[in-house]
Amino acid sequence: MDQHELAWAAGFFDGEGWAAKQKRGVQARINQADPDGVPAVLLRFQAALGGLGRIGGPTQEPERKDLYRWSVSSRADVELVLQLLKPWLGPVKLLQLSRATGRAVPSVAAAVRDDHWWAWAAGLFDGEGCSSLLHHRSHAGYMTGELSVTQSSLVGSPEVLRRFGLVVGAGHISGPYPQRNATMDVYRWKAAALSDVERVIAELWPWLGEVKRAQAQHVLDVLRSQPALPRGNPAWGNRKTHCVNGHEYATARLRPYVSRGVGTPRRDSHQCLVCLRDYARKQRENKTSTPDEDRRSISEYAQNYLLK
Repeated sequence: MDQHELAWAAGFFDGEGWAAKQKRGVQARINQADPDGVPAVLLRFQAALGGLGRIGGPTQEPERKDLYRWSVSSRADVELVLQLLKPWLGPVKLLQLSRATGRAVPSVAAAVRDDHWWAWAAGLFDGEGCSSLLHHRSHAGYMTGELSVTQSSLVGSPEVLRRFGLVVGAGHISGPYPQRNATMDVYRWKAAALSDVERVIAELWPWLGEVKRAQAQHVLDVLRSQPALPRGNPAWGNRKTHCVNGHEYATARLRPYVSRGVGTPRRDSHQCLVCLRDYARKQRENKTSTPDEDRRSISEYAQNYLLK
């Protein structure tokens, strides 16, 4: 069996699968909705496991997409699923499969950034991921891209989301978000920087399914068709042309901030030399008009004494 396809299948099962004991035995299942027939991801999952299991459906309900399912319902088959996928499965699905079969729970493998774990991440993304376009916050007519993966949890951010972020090396996890008529809160991994979106898609691309590839390609096409936007607000920052007092930087000149303390400068900034000269002149005038008796020179005291 192809190990990359098994890693992909483990990620897909981490996102969409479940296993449990039932009255008549045990079962492992993956549900998927598709209005156009049997979902390609279920056929791929079945093929990755060497044809194990069966695909049933559709289950039809008003105003909902047709629902299909991959399932196995014998203890031997559920044990085989566990053995094939356990090198990459997360703790929740390892626990479910182990309890269903009465086996000891295997330890969770440590994720690393290699082809097998990118295949696992692609499987999770095929199950729970989304590539989307959002309206830019400050530039009308421009779109930004976002990749996200959603998971439910009762005990904080899900381990599979933390692992996904480690494997792809980008994004952050937010949540929890309550769900209506649900018992578990939702957490979400997101990445929105263009460089992260492009790189993560490129890393997952060899193992992504057709549906998620089409979504990702559409996002990339839109983002790449837009002209590059300047960073930040033109009224401030590194493209600021005047200081707060209206002096033009081109004539006032710029100089970098230099810390008077010890060590590395605290930050990089610009100062308007016109403002600095005005400030220095006022400081000198204040000193001249209101001298400090304690800071007078000896000669000043001598002159005052002689004048008395």
